[in-house]
Amino acid sequence: MSDQPMIRATDVAVEYRIGSRVTRALDGVSLDVKPSGYKLGVVGESGSGKTTLGLTMMNLIESPGRIVGGRMEYDGKNVFELPEKSAREFRWKEVAMVFQSAMNAFSPVKRASDHITEVIVERTEASKSEARERALSLLSEVGIQSDHADDFPHEMSGGMKQRAMIAMALSLSPKALIADEPTSALDVVVQKQILQLLKREVSRLGLSMVFITHDIPLLWGLVDDVAVMFAGEVVEKGPITKILKEPMHPYTEQLISSLLTLDSDVKMSEAKASIFAPVAEHGCKYRFRCKYAFDRCAHESPKPKSQGQVMVACHKYDKPS
Repeated sequence: MSDQPMIRATDVAVEYRIGSRVTRALDGVSLDVKPSGYKLGVVGESGSGKTTLGLTMMNLIESPGRIVGGRMEYDGKNVFELPEKSAREFRWKEVAMVFQSAMNAFSPVKRASDHITEVIVERTEASKSEARERALSLLSEVGIQSDHADDFPHEMSGGMKQRAMIAMALSLSPKALIADEPTSALDVVVQKQILQLLKREVSRLGLSMVFITHDIPLLWGLVDDVAVMFAGEVVEKGPITKILKEPMHPYTEQLISSLLTLDSDVKMSEAKASIFAPVAEHGCKYRFRCKYAFDRCAHESPKPKSQGQVMVACHKYDKPS
C-alpha cells in the first residue's frame, strides 16, 4: 500500500446558513486517504460533521451549505476547482458514495437492474445490452441473483436494497468508496452481512474505503485507521487497534467508556449529562463535557499534534507555546 494519499483534505471548512444563523459543519478538517485497499473509519455523534465530510469529498455540498475554506485533493488535483465536466467524471468513476438511507431512494417504477443499467449507459460508452449484462453481474457479486435482479423496490427487503445500492456505487469501477452509515436501518443479522460484503468487495477490487458511522464497534476488523469527529473537527486519528484500546482524546474516551459501562446507572447518568452539555463557542469545543478541562481550554483551541501513531487535538498533550 502506497503512503502517498489518494485523497487529502487540508483545513476544509463548510458552513450551513439558515436565515441569520450560521453553523460550521466542518471546521479545519485535515486527513488523508491512502490508495489501494486502505480503509478509514469516521466516527462521531449525530451532528459531528461525518456526512458533511463524505459529501465534501465528492464536492456535493448544496445550498444552504457552502465550502468556505481549505482544499480537497484527489491525486493532487483540488476537487473544489474542477470544471463541471471533470467533476462529473471524478464522481462515481474515481470516487463513489453509498449515501445514508439511499436504499429508500430507488424509483418505485424501476427495477433494480434498471437503476444500474441507466448509470452505466449514461456515464460510459457501453450499449444498453452491455450495460444490462454488467448490471446483472454486479448484482450477482453482491448477492442478488438473476431471479431477483428485476424486482421492483417494494419487492425487495432492506438488505437487498442496500446490496443493490452498493452494486450501483461499484458500477463505474471507482478507486475509492465512501459508505455513509450503510447499515444504520438494518437489523443485526443483515448488518453483519452488509459489513462482510463491503469488506470482501473492497479487498477483491483493491478499493480504498471511507466508512462513516456513529457506531464505533462496527469499525473493529473493518478499517485500518479511525478518525474521531466532534463538532466539525477531527479530534483524534490513528490505528483502530490503538484508539479502541488506548483512547487519547477525552471525547474518544467517553465514546468507548459508554460502551463498557452500560450496567452502571451512575456512570450512564453521568455520561448522559455530559453528552447534553453544550458545545463551547470559544477555546476547546469539548471543554464543557471534559473532566480534564483547565484554564487554557477556555481561550485556546487545541491543534492536532502527533503522539506516536496517533494525531490528537487536546491540550493535555500540548506544551504551551
